[in-house]
Amino acid sequence: MSKTWKEHERRTARRLSGVRNGNRGTATSDVDAGPFAVECKSRKELPAWLLDAMAQARRNAGDRVPIVVLHQVGQNSDNDLVVVRMVDFQSIAANRQETSS
Repeated sequence: MSKTWKEHERRTARRLSGVRNGNRGTATSDVDAGPFAVECKSRKELPAWLLDAMAQARRNAGDRVPIVVLHQVGQNSDNDLVVVRMVDFQSIAANRQETSS
């Protein structure tokens, strides 16, 4: 089963032109990709409500990038999580690199 999460880390590193750190026994990100410290999680299934939220965002996005913002009631909104599809994130990251060059 460990091959699944390791392959997820490798695939993520490739897609983001990054480097997989592997398990070094120290506090490091799973993948270093330029300005991004990536923590990879792989699950057999993602929560249906989350997939539904992304589907709704995609339907309503038009030509914009669909995102889902997750907020925990009673918490500061600075701690909200932003969920974006990998393909959209790659596009954002590539545009960021082009403008900083």
